[in-house]
Amino acid sequence: MKRFLLLLLIERIRFLPRNDDNNIRKGDKYELLYWNKAGWQSLGVRTGTENTELIFDNCPTNALFLLRNHTRGAEERIFTYENGKQVFW
Repeated sequence: MKRFLLLLLIERIRFLPRNDDNNIRKGDKYELLYWNKAGWQSLGVRTGTENTELIFDNCPTNALFLLRNHTRGAEERIFTYENGKQVFW
């Protein structure tokens, strides 16, 4: 039985991480909440845009936040901002 060795050149590898589709999506409605002594307080509702960025004004410092997608999905994680970075808990 003859065996042949075939060498292939890999030109590119594309990496696509698995996720739960937890990105900001164009057209979806999002509400940002923060926690205080009275419970969860809304900072408003925004609609996702093409640049996957939501802007909320007058957010408290040193707060615990929750971003809720009212269009789809139920996976939500609380987070804080520490040294200018989002930290999930």
